[in-house]
Amino acid sequence: MKFPRTRRITRRADFQRVRKHGKSVNGRFLVLGYLSEESIGPSKLGLITTKRLGNAVVRNRVRRRLRGIMQRIGDRFLPGHWLVLIARNAAATATSEQLEKEWKWLMHRASLMAPKETES
Repeated sequence: MKFPRTRRITRRADFQRVRKHGKSVNGRFLVLGYLSEESIGPSKLGLITTKRLGNAVVRNRVRRRLRGIMQRIGDRFLPGHWLVLIARNAAATATSEQLEKEWKWLMHRASLMAPKETES
């Protein structure tokens, strides 16, 4: 699932809103911040990769991997939530599989993962 600009958190004030009023779950490679309020509208996602990760090449690689995960499993989270995914320093050396496994674990831990659709 692609995330068009309308489904992304882009404004600093929105990132701060999730941080101030939301909750977070920590992992080894990622930190998941989430806000679930009735008034926030459709689900949105924001990615944060700071300069502490490394140079631009490293940060862009981590962002590409995270966006790839979102394309594969991004539509499985519950609607009506704003998610902010912060990459930790260890994410720079993590594989895509490790990042995907942690993403699923964080979503499960935060109880944001929608149940799998049964195929009939």
